[in-house]
Amino acid sequence: MRELQRLQMGAGNKTLSKATAVVKSLRTPKANLGKIEFLACVTAFLLMLLTIFGTSRRQLNNQRLRSLLWAAYTLTSYLIVYTLGLMTEASFQNELLPVWAIFLMIFFGSSDSYSVHSLEDCERWKNYVWQYAIEITGVAFLFVMSGITLPMISVLILCLIVPLKAFRRAASLKIASGYGRQMTTKLIADYMSTEHRSEGDLDPSQMRGYKYVVRVGNINTLSLKMFKERQAAARWEAPDYGKPLEITDRVVTIEKVWKCQGWLLRSGGGDKDSKLKDICLSFSFCKLLRIKFSDYSLTKQAHQKAWKLIQHLYAEENGSERLFRIVELELSFLFDIFYTKYPTIFQRFGWKIKVIELLLLVIGVPVTIGLCFPWYDSNGPQDEVQLATAGGLSIDFLVTILILLIFTCGELIQCFYMAVSDWAKVSLLCKYVRTNWWQENRWMEKLIGLICRTQLTEPWERKLHQFSLLESYDYTPPRWLYNIFTDFFMDPIRDGQTQSPPAELVREVKEAVFRSLMSNPGPLQNGEVSLIRNEVAHMLSWTLGLKTQTQVIIVWHIATSIFEHEAPTTDPSSNSHFLVATNLSKYLAYLVAFYPKLLPDHPYDSEYIFDGIVIEARHLLKGCKTLEERIKKLNKIGKTMDDNTCKVIIQGVQLGQQLLDVENEPNFVWKVLAEFWAELMVYVAPSNNAIAQAQHLAMGGEFVTHLWALVSHAGIEREPPDVDVTHFC
Repeated sequence: MRELQRLQMGAGNKTLSKATAVVKSLRTPKANLGKIEFLACVTAFLLMLLTIFGTSRRQLNNQRLRSLLWAAYTLTSYLIVYTLGLMTEASFQNELLPVWAIFLMIFFGSSDSYSVHSLEDCERWKNYVWQYAIEITGVAFLFVMSGITLPMISVLILCLIVPLKAFRRAASLKIASGYGRQMTTKLIADYMSTEHRSEGDLDPSQMRGYKYVVRVGNINTLSLKMFKERQAAARWEAPDYGKPLEITDRVVTIEKVWKCQGWLLRSGGGDKDSKLKDICLSFSFCKLLRIKFSDYSLTKQAHQKAWKLIQHLYAEENGSERLFRIVELELSFLFDIFYTKYPTIFQRFGWKIKVIELLLLVIGVPVTIGLCFPWYDSNGPQDEVQLATAGGLSIDFLVTILILLIFTCGELIQCFYMAVSDWAKVSLLCKYVRTNWWQENRWMEKLIGLICRTQLTEPWERKLHQFSLLESYDYTPPRWLYNIFTDFFMDPIRDGQTQSPPAELVREVKEAVFRSLMSNPGPLQNGEVSLIRNEVAHMLSWTLGLKTQTQVIIVWHIATSIFEHEAPTTDPSSNSHFLVATNLSKYLAYLVAFYPKLLPDHPYDSEYIFDGIVIEARHLLKGCKTLEERIKKLNKIGKTMDDNTCKVIIQGVQLGQQLLDVENEPNFVWKVLAEFWAELMVYVAPSNNAIAQAQHLAMGGEFVTHLWALVSHAGIEREPPDVDVTHFC
């Protein structure tokens, strides 16, 4: 027995010795160098990932993609700081450490298409600047300690890119911050407060009288410094304290774009479908929408003028498609303002700085490779710590080449994206409007037309996400992943919260919603106008007086699901009313379940009501496995329940039975449902929570945000209820 114990103790000591040896080997200079090289390469790959897929988060509403990009964005910052710390504290010498440090500082500027992950990051722009200052101090210390070497001299050209990258990112964060939004929108807000007083008759077909600003040239606006100087000289008294904008030849307005006689922008020339002019219109609308994010407001007359323009656009052939395209591109510009560097790149001198970066890249990369290669061709100085393969090839040099290649590819990809971006198109079209010789040069017109009609992907996903309560109420998320402990680390998924397959945002849905918006005779109603028009209000309007819109949505959603099951259409794809009703029913239910911030009710009230409805459904439908069993049981329960019940599920069943009892043919009921859901969609669109809308732009966008942009331009708002609804369930 003692012999066995001695053997076991000996085996344990050997294992401990091996573990100790492994730990010591990881702390050797070569191991630390390998760690630095590995982390530098990982950082470069993560930046490439952000560069390639930066704008994909608004084109794809995909939680996994967003999580991957968030991880890459977050890890990049930490890895840069950690790796620079390893370099400055290294107990060995390697002449390429300053070279890698410079690239890490360039990477700290992040990708042009992914400057921030969320709006909260924008408010911390000062933290970013201070962090950059501290890190650049550490890199300078590393340079001093390394002395002057050939690899260090080779990278001096690329050093000039570091401040350009960092300051552009800091500027983009500041512009997207709360203060930055107010600062950059002040000029347009003051101008739009009087723009509606423009002389002359309005003609939306020719944009006559619509002096909405597209691009402001190099003009002198009233700065605070000029204000103080004039006031001190006592030569000037300010009639007001606004920031005036004088419309000169350098300022491009919508009216000027439509008046342009160049072949490229003529309706009978190169812009027969008005897509090029609409790019400028979208950019101008985006400027107006930014006012809503800056605590400024437009006058009632300004909203009425914009509403007249929107109605004209809708009245044209394929008006709903064109109007949707304009708003779609407008929100694309808004996304770029908040989440990318494009606003700073396309500012005055911004693109020139980008050209300088390219020149430094073209010169610096070959010089770096040319000077570093001879240095490491013979494995470098013998007194340095280096890594090499079994064949003697320098791993240090290979790492440098790999980082250079990733950096170069990333910059070229970003330049390509920038060249075909919507911002570049607006800049070219505005320059075309201001420059007469461009309008007379056919080759220039063809080049601009080619760029402006190049579209790599659609601006948004163009899908309606769906949720079916009767199919999903029994869903329970895995408790090992979503529980009271993980709530601190990730957004919780509640019981019943699982999506159905998304539906395409078809033309019929857009037309139905826009038709409801345009035909609204007065204040927005939550479906009552459509019920009155179809002469069924006396039967169905009892559902509109429920205490919250969340209850109204779920009651009608359940009724629509029951009618869909009990009175199915023979050819769903050809029945436009069926498509509109079912898609919007499940879409609004999806907003209730996942994004209540975009709906009229208080978000927590909606969550609380939804949780209660899920519990109610599980109690009533216990044991039912299929949708057919559930609806059959609901119909049975609905016939025995009191008509004055306050249970949302039962109210939905009762409404569904009323729809089945309508004496007209089923297609008439689908018409009623389609028009009701379209009107309710318009009713929930106005929102004072503009930040919530902007946050969802980075999640793939929502159809309700497109409507929100339209009604914001028109100044359409929901009126508070004029009756006391507290006695309703």
